Amino acid sequence: MAGGGQEQGQGRAGGWRGNDAILSLMLPAFLLGLGRGFAVPVLPLLAMEFGANASRAGLTVFIPMLGAVCSTLPAGYLMDRVGRRKLLIFSTLLMSVSTLLVLRAQSYAEMLAYLGVSGAAQQIWQMSRLTVIADSGAQNQRGRMITGMAGVNRGGIMAGPVLGGIVAEFFGLRAPFLLFGIAAFLATIPAYLLVRETAPAVLAKRAGGAAAPKVDVSWGRLITRPALTLFAAQFMANVGRGGAQGQGGIYVIFAAYAYGLGAGALGGVSSAMGVVSIPVTLMAGQVMDRFGRKRTVVPASALLGVGLWMMAGVAWGGLGLPFFIGGFVVINLAVSFMAGSMQTLGADVAPPEARGKFFGVNRLVAEAGSMGNPGVFIVGTAAIAGAGGFAAAFGTMGGFAVAASLMVALLLRETLGKDRPPR
Repeated sequence: MAGGGQEQGQGRAGGWRGNDAILSLMLPAFLLGLGRGFAVPVLPLLAMEFGANASRAGLTVFIPMLGAVCSTLPAGYLMDRVGRRKLLIFSTLLMSVSTLLVLRAQSYAEMLAYLGVSGAAQQIWQMSRLTVIADSGAQNQRGRMITGMAGVNRGGIMAGPVLGGIVAEFFGLRAPFLLFGIAAFLATIPAYLLVRETAPAVLAKRAGGAAAPKVDVSWGRLITRPALTLFAAQFMANVGRGGAQGQGGIYVIFAAYAYGLGAGALGGVSSAMGVVSIPVTLMAGQVMDRFGRKRTVVPASALLGVGLWMMAGVAWGGLGLPFFIGGFVVINLAVSFMAGSMQTLGADVAPPEARGKFFGVNRLVAEAGSMGNPGVFIVGTAAIAGAGGFAAAFGTMGGFAVAASLMVALLLRETLGKDRPPR
């Protein structure tokens, strides 16, 4: 009976790799990216409307990441027990409700609370879809599958800010959250209709087999030396790139406060960065599956550090908007080339029988690093007034990114199977 469950899982995985993949996971990825993009240009302006300074405005990036951190371990636990599909559906519904509630927020604290719940929902969805890919895809296809998802998501993020900025100009700063809520709800539909369960324990239970062999999923087996190295590198890389992945977050806050840009201009700059990022992200998947994961992580993380140090120079020198855009382009190129690489490394390292549990810890570490990105920004701008605070924050993030590049280059062995030396 256990074997029948495995065959059932394989058959379903094969179906997922077919035409259903576009509608069941890639379409939701686009819709959720579009929704996130709608909100990018208005968050710093809403913070200003509530009277927040640049340091407090950083909470609009920090709080969703805090929600993501808090959701990682419970989501990983539930994925292995109740299944990936239920969490995919639940997360998009929760995201829709929480973003729609921003429309009625009466205080800055209330708005931040709703953003925190939305961040948790985003993380649950991301973990669930990543685990489905890891369950279903061959090792030499994971890079393309994961970066394909990332590229589609970036397509939505690319289109969202300029549309959100236009909507905000005509209908008010909160109107983009209505569009975000609708997009998240629409993302629920293909997941409900087309996604099939891939969790081994759930499939075995459905098959009715009590004879499924027990597998060691203890922490001793999960937390190996390669896993610890991966966790440390991912933490440092995410302090550099943050959860906004270069197209929003602290960069938009800096542009709003340093250059006084409005919703339309902020949306246009963020969307323009998306045009740069999509082809680079898709190319990164090809490189990962053909030449290895380290071929993308090492140079991309080093370039990210350089871009952040450039941004520190822009802030310190009070340079004009063209210099900011130049640094922004470098950061986006680096983040785009790194997109999906750490997740692919995690999928390679994770044991198949406990991927939910493993990804729970993996994403906890990753999101803690992402939360450190606006955290450094908040501390830097609060502790040092004016341009010095911005420069210190960007410079510190750049140091973390370079450290991640060195750690992966020197301490982590290539995980693509064909590149591993024979045992």
